[in-house]
Amino acid sequence: MSAVRDRYLSDYDISEQETEELLKFCRTADNGQQAMILHAAQIANDSISIPILVNLTSGIGYDRLSMWYEIPMQRKDFQGYRRKTLAVLRDLIKLHQDAEMRLKK
Repeated sequence: MSAVRDRYLSDYDISEQETEELLKFCRTADNGQQAMILHAAQIANDSISIPILVNLTSGIGYDRLSMWYEIPMQRKDFQGYRRKTLAVLRDLIKLHQDAEMRLKK
């Protein structure tokens, strides 16, 4: 398996359309959904979970974020963990949807 920094969304089997849907979910997330995004970021890399949350929910990039937060890695590594967060988030959303379906039965 390649390093996180070298993995792309296609390596996680996430299409461009699914990426757009995930980013839209992040940008329009309510408090409960933001908690799920934070949880996904913590799973991906707990030490940068807050900057990843801010990036995904606001669209603020690495360069501006690094002025406000000490991000202990280069942009390429940050972007790799951002992609991993999106993959984890996709899985959490699916688990949540599956659980809701089971409860409705």
